[in-house]
Amino acid sequence: MFTKRLRRVPRGRLAGAAAMILLALALPFFLRADDRERAFVLDNGIRVFLYEKRDLPLVHVVVGFDVGSKNETDATSGLVHLLEHCILFRGTTTRSGADVVADVRRHGAYFNAHTGVDLSVFDISVPAAEAAFALRNQKDILFGFDITQAEIDGEKEVILEEFNQMEDDPRLRATDLVLQALFPGHPYGRSVYGNREVVAAAKAEDMLAFYLKYFVTGNCAIAAVGDFAGADMEKLVREIFGPLPKAEAPADALPPAVPLKKSVSQRLERDVKDGYLYLGFAAPDYNSGDQYAVNVLTEVLGRGVNPLLPALLRSERDILQTVDMAYLANRYAGAIVVSIRADPKDIPTLERRAVASLKTAQSESYSKQDFQGQAELFAFDYLESAKNQIRFAFGRADESGLQLASSLVRYLLLNTRETPPRYLDAIGRVDSSDLRKAASKYLSKGDCAAVSIVPKKGQK
Repeated sequence: MFTKRLRRVPRGRLAGAAAMILLALALPFFLRADDRERAFVLDNGIRVFLYEKRDLPLVHVVVGFDVGSKNETDATSGLVHLLEHCILFRGTTTRSGADVVADVRRHGAYFNAHTGVDLSVFDISVPAAEAAFALRNQKDILFGFDITQAEIDGEKEVILEEFNQMEDDPRLRATDLVLQALFPGHPYGRSVYGNREVVAAAKAEDMLAFYLKYFVTGNCAIAAVGDFAGADMEKLVREIFGPLPKAEAPADALPPAVPLKKSVSQRLERDVKDGYLYLGFAAPDYNSGDQYAVNVLTEVLGRGVNPLLPALLRSERDILQTVDMAYLANRYAGAIVVSIRADPKDIPTLERRAVASLKTAQSESYSKQDFQGQAELFAFDYLESAKNQIRFAFGRADESGLQLASSLVRYLLLNTRETPPRYLDAIGRVDSSDLRKAASKYLSKGDCAAVSIVPKKGQK
């Protein structure tokens, strides 16, 4: 099924609550080391992972590049986002954009792309018999890209409309501002949407220069998951991507993001009915050993079937509508983001109470083992419940070939550890003491970036 051209959707850091959940569940995928897997590096530097998954007659191919808003400057802010659109819809040296769309339709494919702070990812799903087309299509649009000024100008209109959609959606706007405020002075403090003026003024020569720098073999990883024989798929990948010339990845190493030294708070008035509060806290990066405890802690506090944070926030008067929490792990820093929707008049109180409640997470009891005697029988085991929810989410991700391929590409491009633990094994070893240590390290100081969005004055 082909839907991308017919319905364009915003792809900023987070697309509201639903995307926040999706990102929180995009758990790191670690290799199983069985005969369904093949991992290799082409002579030109492209990293490849193949995983046979024969339950459905589908093949999912995801190609990622180590380029995101972190690689932009004030002068190029927004070019990655614009480039992503142009690659999907504006054609190559051999096919027009209309030809690409027609080919995708004809082969029964779905394709999409996603821009983030770290990576740009392009995916396509096809019937298993069309695997060769999927590989050739991705090679052509990603390594044979070409663009004219007229085509860029046409795509700008779509991007600028996405700016409007983001700014009109209180959840998108608040999340974007929180993540910018959380990393001041670091490239992560630049919006994935980019700068409206930079996008509006973008020139074809600047776009192509940016593309030629980052969309190279040494900066690329490919994952294919689906109904194929590993040997046959490896042959296809080598045949199609192997002849590409070798080009080293650009040396864009960045420093770790420095945590906030003190809290910052913004309040925006918009044409909304409810009040929205978003809090961002510095968290461990993708390769940190703390990520496992923070994953569980986030599930315990703000997700799962019985999250603890809503209980900590409720007073005699039920003033909460929704509470959610997500952990986003990027290469140079991570973020814990708390989102609250409530009556606008209660937002200031909830901001103070939420920060204060999260400070106490370092001294909470999370497991039955934290209690003694009869109390253990009646205590709710937040720890084990959270682990079960994570195992369930991991299983769901494992069932989705496309999500699995995306996780593999993310792992190939972001992982820097020589011997990372298996994800679920590491989650299983987390105990209450680990949760308290993580809460003490990342939440107890209370330093956060806060954004609240409330109705305009006089609005009923």
